[in-house]
Amino acid sequence: MNNDYQDTEKVAALRRAVEQRLGRGVSAPSEFHRLSEAIGQSTGKVISTSTLMRIWGYVSSTSRPSITTLNALAVYAGYRDFASFDDVDVTGSADVVSSHINVDRDLTPRDHLLLRWSGNHVILTRYIGNGQFVVERSEHSKLAVGDTFTCHLIINDQPLYLDDLVHGSMPPRCYMCGKNHGVRYEIFHTDAEVD
Repeated sequence: MNNDYQDTEKVAALRRAVEQRLGRGVSAPSEFHRLSEAIGQSTGKVISTSTLMRIWGYVSSTSRPSITTLNALAVYAGYRDFASFDDVDVTGSADVVSSHINVDRDLTPRDHLLLRWSGNHVILTRYIGNGQFVVERSEHSKLAVGDTFTCHLIINDQPLYLDDLVHGSMPPRCYMCGKNHGVRYEIFHTDAEVD
């Protein structure tokens, strides 16, 4: 294995990808704590608040992040591992960066989002604000009409991570759509017709 994981430019690009997934920047202890919890809920991997603070340069440190930590951050950002992220053009010209929805910025309440992934899975969702969606139609998916979830970033052809999914009488949980081949999205703004 090479030492590319020590490349500070690539680690900086990974930080940006993680912030895109989170839907906001992190620059205060409470925000690092929330990021640590979000990573744990979405990936099952634990990265401490203090480790995140070191990686983001919030506290000074001479240590480099471990490959295990970078892999967990990459998984949270929607990649298989850090090696997969390593192949992305970190200058920002890759499709991963350009073909995405920042939910809080790009959608308004009542907009609809059609999501498709392999196996003819299709769901039609309605955005209700604050990163929250409700499922209005579901085909070949475990998600059901009336389910609600939170999501702040959607990247075409990448897995989609749903936070706080409420499905029937089950307690809120995390859920991933399009694990193998990613998810494609289509936006229908409030003035558009939805079939």
